[in-house]
Amino acid sequence: MKILNLLTLKDNFLSKTGALLLAGAFTGMISPNIFAQAPPIPKNYVCYQPKSKIIIDGKLDEKSWKQAEWTDLFEDIEGPKKPAPLQKTRAKMLWDEQYLYIAAEIEEEDIWAYQNQKDQVVFMENDFEVFIDPDGDTHNYYELEINAINNSFDLFLPKPYRNGGRAAIPWNIDGLKSAVTIDGTLNDISKRDKKWILEIAIPHASLKHEDIPAVIPTDGSLWRINFSRVNWHHDFEDGKYLRKKNPETKRNLPEFNWVWSPQGVINMHVPERWGYLLFAKETVGKKKVPFQLPYVEKMKLMAREVYEKQREYFRVHKHYAANIDELHLDNVSESDRKVNIFETEGSGNHFKVLVSNEKENKKVSVAMDGLVTVSDLKP
Repeated sequence: MKILNLLTLKDNFLSKTGALLLAGAFTGMISPNIFAQAPPIPKNYVCYQPKSKIIIDGKLDEKSWKQAEWTDLFEDIEGPKKPAPLQKTRAKMLWDEQYLYIAAEIEEEDIWAYQNQKDQVVFMENDFEVFIDPDGDTHNYYELEINAINNSFDLFLPKPYRNGGRAAIPWNIDGLKSAVTIDGTLNDISKRDKKWILEIAIPHASLKHEDIPAVIPTDGSLWRINFSRVNWHHDFEDGKYLRKKNPETKRNLPEFNWVWSPQGVINMHVPERWGYLLFAKETVGKKKVPFQLPYVEKMKLMAREVYEKQREYFRVHKHYAANIDELHLDNVSESDRKVNIFETEGSGNHFKVLVSNEKENKKVSVAMDGLVTVSDLKP
């Protein structure tokens, strides 16, 4: 399968159009101190099973959908420090043995979309995006983008762009089902619209790639997931919508990125900052299942803190810290320091990170390329 680098695609697009950096989906070049601040706390969602079969028609009229809870309204990708989105977006989910079902309600006064070919880069116009990391190791994750005419762009990433990942664009979500309904008009500049509804069914078995097997969820499974809405300033020309340009630079104005779980940075490809999706065997509308974050997930976040501190240390000193005492773990609490053992070894251009906890009998490691591994301390 041919592997394409989306950063190269981005550069080609910029050279042809002069567009601004497409931060929402392609940002791979980030400022050196971008992780210096404490990351946002990821949101969570408990996903229940439907009462009966879900028909993918974009209507959401099944009783199960009516009883499923909406997420919080989407926020700016950087979080509450930025202005609230101009238009509302929210999502909800269900699951069964075959599918993860996703519904999105997208408020929009001007509904427009012209990209109608499979795997066109649909976020060049307004779209809704799904990011899924089934095993939470920040590698081998999946992205799906769909616009208001139900055209999709799906891809697989072996690792984030920041770690040298190259997107497999020819990869497809086999068996994907999706439908759109519009409350208003489509591509009609003379009318104001209300919203569009997107309904998606993603087969669990389709989230695989070559030697990467599918992770089939069961009761209690925990995935990482996030949603993003790309929304552009628009203008009109010859009766059609188009992205609005800065009159001085003649470049497209930057897009809005509105997300479910804020990333803290203008970059969706930071999987450790996505939200948590808990699969519950209970039927929607009946017994509620409380969300409780497993402690090992907190260990992952602490290990990531050490990882980012090592990268920060290297930028300043041109070599990695030889031990943990050389790093300042500002975002790790005193209580967590007492019950976990933090280790890092650095030499020249290489380092490794380990966080272990005897009570949990777990060890979390983060490799140079950001891959997170969890193992037992004792068999």
